[in-house]
Amino acid sequence: MNAHIQQYLQHIKFQGSIEPSIKLLGHLQTCHLHAIPYENLDVSMKRGISFSIPNLFKKLIVQKRGGNCFELNILFSWLLRELGFSVKNRYAQFWRNIDADTPLENVPMHQLLVVTFAGLSYITDVGVGALAPCKPVPLLAGHKHREGNELYKIEQDDTYGWMLYEQTSHDWRLLYSFTDDASDAKFAPRLSTQPNKIAMIRTARGRNTMLNNEFRIYEGNTLTTYTTHTEQEWQQALKRYFHISIT
Repeated sequence: MNAHIQQYLQHIKFQGSIEPSIKLLGHLQTCHLHAIPYENLDVSMKRGISFSIPNLFKKLIVQKRGGNCFELNILFSWLLRELGFSVKNRYAQFWRNIDADTPLENVPMHQLLVVTFAGLSYITDVGVGALAPCKPVPLLAGHKHREGNELYKIEQDDTYGWMLYEQTSHDWRLLYSFTDDASDAKFAPRLSTQPNKIAMIRTARGRNTMLNNEFRIYEGNTLTTYTTHTEQEWQQALKRYFHISIT
């Protein structure tokens, strides 16, 4: 194991065998989601973003930052390939909170990974931050995937391709969709121009979120809201709840 892989695994607090398996893939995915947040601070502060592996490694692992879905899944796909997994990066349309009749070109773009192991393909994704699967989801039409109180299902459509749905209190809601050929050859990252500062991370007991100076801590059925009033308080909360520092 080279030093960069070892540093990556130490950062996400992974321990155990690195022999490729679906169990290993799930362990890595969960560790990653609990250690590295989704955040858009570089975009909201009008800083540049690089998708090169050396720059992503420096930002996410060395500087202990988070990133958007492209940054997070591109670097995670590099780790998986280094460990011997067969990985394809796929661009998707992210449908949560988007009207069903919205043209595809106006739907926010997302990146996820498809890992093939022992003849079966799985979605693995460390780029959502909010509620989404923390374990690999078999890419099988009609398959239902449960994680605790969360339930997801996979469907396939001639127009939208693969579709991942999440169960809500009333119905099934489309989370994202993608086609088998939605690769770098056909797409380029379309970054969100969201002006608000956003951060999200999964935790062992729930998740933490940030919108500008409001922090929300979800633990089981409990929600705690915390509002910062100064730059120092904001920096301290960012470090406490997301393990990151902005300089």
